[in-house]
Amino acid sequence: MALKDLLSSHPNAMSVALFGAGFAVATLVLRYRSRSPRGLVGQSSSNTTNSVNGKGDHSLETKVAQEEYKMVLVVRTDLKMGKGKMAAQCAHAAVGAVEKLAYVNMAALRHWQNLGQPKVVLKVDGLEALFDLDKVARSKSITTCLISDAGRTQIAAGSKTVLALGPGPASVIDQITGHLKLL
Repeated sequence: MALKDLLSSHPNAMSVALFGAGFAVATLVLRYRSRSPRGLVGQSSSNTTNSVNGKGDHSLETKVAQEEYKMVLVVRTDLKMGKGKMAAQCAHAAVGAVEKLAYVNMAALRHWQNLGQPKVVLKVDGLEALFDLDKVARSKSITTCLISDAGRTQIAAGSKTVLALGPGPASVIDQITGHLKLL
């Protein structure tokens, strides 16, 4: 019996087949995302040890669990965004940073979530300061997400508004942003 004949002779056969295919894809995605992560905070790191590869005696999960994690959102104040606009841009940056970290290091993301997802919002006066922070954070293997506005409301399209750093080790993020003031 051909597949076409089978599907047309049983009214629920298509639903069952689609459910099975969806279930299989979801299972594969979940298995892939829960694999052992690379690096501590979103990128490969040469100083990370992992007992699985025999280069150290601490597992990545142990190293992640030993330190406080946080996210810092850095807002440009020279754009004179309204409070609602700033809040929306911060939300975009936070979601983007979490999505990036989920892709490369689920253990670090889960650790940050288990700590209550701590976030701090800081301010800078201009674009250069945002670019400088992004460059330093990337050099220290900290996940970043720089938001460019769509230009539909208060500011010009393409304006860089907010930079998210982390989630990552608080001590590393503090080295990068410790000199900035709260928004």
